[in-house]
Amino acid sequence: MPVDRDEDRSAAQAEYILNCPVDHDEIEVTVLHVLARKDASTADSENFDGNEAAIAAANRLEGAGITVNRTLGTGEPVSGRILDRAAEIDADEIVMSGRKRSGVSQVLIGSTATDVMQAAERPVVMVG
Repeated sequence: MPVDRDEDRSAAQAEYILNCPVDHDEIEVTVLHVLARKDASTADSENFDGNEAAIAAANRLEGAGITVNRTLGTGEPVSGRILDRAAEIDADEIVMSGRKRSGVSQVLIGSTATDVMQAAERPVVMVG
């Protein structure tokens, strides 16, 4: 579950997982926050480098009895880090929430979620 700093998007991702028709004790979620900067040696994975949205989502899932692995990644492209981590842990699916963009802005600016969906070799669920 890759998250950015938007609390509404990360909450929507957590809600999707909480509503999966599987016992919570059978679910393991990796909450991943990727920092674009290359040198994040002082970053704190447990606290997601101060990312309140990631912390809240991880806490919400843990509070419901779901096993959560808090992971802080670094580097660009962010979509590549997301896909690399999903492959490393052999994720069953990637649960993402994209920013709402339309028309020319989406084509010119691009989207991490779009990049992940196009390149993923596993299911990608878009929420929110």
